[in-house]
Amino acid sequence: MLGADNQQERLPENVENLKWYLAGFIDGEGCYSIAIRKSEYSKIGWTMNPLFQVYQHKDNDHVLYVCKEIIGCGYISHKGGNPLCTTYCVDKISDLIDKVIPFFDKYFLIGEKYNNFLLFKEIVIGISKKEHLNSGGFLHLARLAFQMNKHGMHRKITLTEIINSLTKSSETIRQTS
Repeated sequence: MLGADNQQERLPENVENLKWYLAGFIDGEGCYSIAIRKSEYSKIGWTMNPLFQVYQHKDNDHVLYVCKEIIGCGYISHKGGNPLCTTYCVDKISDLIDKVIPFFDKYFLIGEKYNNFLLFKEIVIGISKKEHLNSGGFLHLARLAFQMNKHGMHRKITLTEIINSLTKSSETIRQTS
């Protein structure tokens, strides 16, 4: 009987099977996230940065290199604060639009992560259309982001903080116009 570690070491040789394997692997080990931060450089005072990641212990990081090769973009690094963990990351909007999203449209996920992917996809498309550069568009995309990953439970800021901040900045803009 083979253990889980051995299963990861015997990747399918057929490329189509390999892509389905990776989709399943990512369903368990991957994450779609949207970082929302205050920014003095943004006209509306906030930035939004999408990130697709897959984590793996450094002893099994060869699977991450396969992900990078098959998807065709991104980079591999050590997870900050954990030298035993390696991560495959894609954060470039054009790569998310042209490579990551089409991959998961074809090799779809079946778990809860599928719902996160659909929200992530909508947000990334909105960002690519520059919807996040105005208060209304940013708020719409932020609301979607807060529905992801168990409804944004681990966020450092709240949606209410974003709403209040955007409302104040909109009032300031109207008063100075």
